[in-house]
Amino acid sequence: MRTLALIFAVLLGALSFGSTVHAASTVPFQATIDTAPAPVGFCGPTCLELTIPGTGTASHMGRAGMVGLTQIDVATLGQTGTATLTAADGSSLDMSFTGTFAPGPAGPSDSTFGGTWTATGGTGRFDGVSGGGTYNGSASGPVGILFLNGSLSNPGKKR
Repeated sequence: MRTLALIFAVLLGALSFGSTVHAASTVPFQATIDTAPAPVGFCGPTCLELTIPGTGTASHMGRAGMVGLTQIDVATLGQTGTATLTAADGSSLDMSFTGTFAPGPAGPSDSTFGGTWTATGGTGRFDGVSGGGTYNGSASGPVGILFLNGSLSNPGKKR
């Protein structure tokens, strides 16, 4: 009877350890994306909408492409938007972001920006991920650079 109780205790411990490891499965995520922001129109009396296509590298993706839209309000200096990063294998990571931007001496086309991003979905190895972090970058005329830092839950894992 003692042997049966010991086996049960070992099995219960193993199951508990497995679920603890799974629950804590977050990994760092970083990306550096060269962008080419371009105005597409107005989103209000003081709001400008821009496309933000780009290419670069990202953790768990390698080479990645980006497409997105951002809205900047020149009255409040606020920024919001959405973007999708796509890996070479077609897996994608969707995100939303909110933050601020600071126009430089040449105006909105010469600016710095930063804030927070949140994973909102994905496909392939990013299906079901969650997470987020911070972003920052700068733009000068038709070129910019974007840095993402944060963490993701279980990229590449099946649910």
